[in-house]
Amino acid sequence: MRCEPKLIRVMTKTELKKLQTKEIIELLESKFKAENFDNDQGSYFTFNIGHFEGSLMRRDFDVMFNDTMGMGPGFSDEEYAVRDAALVLEEVVNKEIKNYLNK
Repeated sequence: MRCEPKLIRVMTKTELKKLQTKEIIELLESKFKAENFDNDQGSYFTFNIGHFEGSLMRRDFDVMFNDTMGMGPGFSDEEYAVRDAALVLEEVVNKEIKNYLNK
């Protein structure tokens, strides 16, 4: 009796990117309660985590939040606090995505 070798199907780059995108969006939804994903831009998704609006880049899955912009003097303590919270969130989210991609 002869045993036939099993064929292993390898994903294309496009299939892998689609799967990673789907799983990263699910990760953001489950771990960070991200919502309102919008793909109108084509090269990135926009979404919200709480009151922070962010962008998930398709190419490298980097996340950026709008409130992380550099601020000079003259802003209120509340505005600096919002920026600082957005910076922390951005760092945590990107670290979680990197951990997912490196597993």
